[in-house]
Amino acid sequence: MTAKELFIKEGRLRPTWRVVCYTFALLLGSVVVQIPIAILVVAVLFSNMIDENALLGVLFSLPVLIVVSLANVAFILPLTYLFRRFLDGDTLLNLGVHRKAGWLREILGGLLLGVLLIGLIFIVEWGAGWLEVQGFAWQVQSPTSVVVGLLGYLILMTSVAFYEELSFRGYILQNLNAEWGAIVGLIASSILFSLFHGLNPYVSWLALVNIFLAGVLLAVCYLVTEKLWLPIAFHFSWNFVQGPVLSFPVSGLETGGLLLTETGGSSLISGGAFGPEAGLIGSTAISLGLLVLLLWRRRQV
Repeated sequence: MTAKELFIKEGRLRPTWRVVCYTFALLLGSVVVQIPIAILVVAVLFSNMIDENALLGVLFSLPVLIVVSLANVAFILPLTYLFRRFLDGDTLLNLGVHRKAGWLREILGGLLLGVLLIGLIFIVEWGAGWLEVQGFAWQVQSPTSVVVGLLGYLILMTSVAFYEELSFRGYILQNLNAEWGAIVGLIASSILFSLFHGLNPYVSWLALVNIFLAGVLLAVCYLVTEKLWLPIAFHFSWNFVQGPVLSFPVSGLETGGLLLTETGGSSLISGGAFGPEAGLIGSTAISLGLLVLLLWRRRQV
């Protein structure tokens, strides 16, 4: 193989190198999106206006998270379009966001799968005495605050599911598939997905393993449908039901929820402050999700 062939195939940059460039662009974009927040952090810390805990409360408040997530969409959507247009020679829609036959069914299936898996986690923890239900959000907040908060998290979780799936199961997975096949693409894209969550609050080794497994599950969602609707809908449903509905932490983020709950017991099982994704109960739920998808695939063949 010549030096040119190492980088170029059929007149275009090889898919693996496209993924490398795209990943660096994602990292750069993430830094750019975070710059205003970083400036705020430095300004506040040096001015001693508020203590560190209060500062973290501001940085992880719902309005700030919504702004950051929408900024990510505003960056990642055109970035992916440009990579598809000029490096892949293809369209953004062909990553799997076209409305071909079955797309609505796949959205409903993804929503249902997320509800079932998180619901199962809730039932097991509650039944085992690891989780205590303390009431409902509208008992401690005004109905208006509850509705506004729920709508805010709806925007946040939808945007996160969209841009993460477009990036990892859209551009990265599919380009790696093109050069190395589905197994390598699935594993490599899931490793990257896990590493991108490595700086989340309260992250642990088991959290990273489970996020890798979640990446595998989401990749299989794409592979069985060849569209992104199923993984986007499942990703959204998993996060939304987990946090804003049942009050579990979502990847280290405390959201509060409609149902006020408190989790106890072993953090190895429940995931502790990171949420179910850092516990063995999360590992089990993800494995069950994979089994459901494999059975679905077998019925399609």
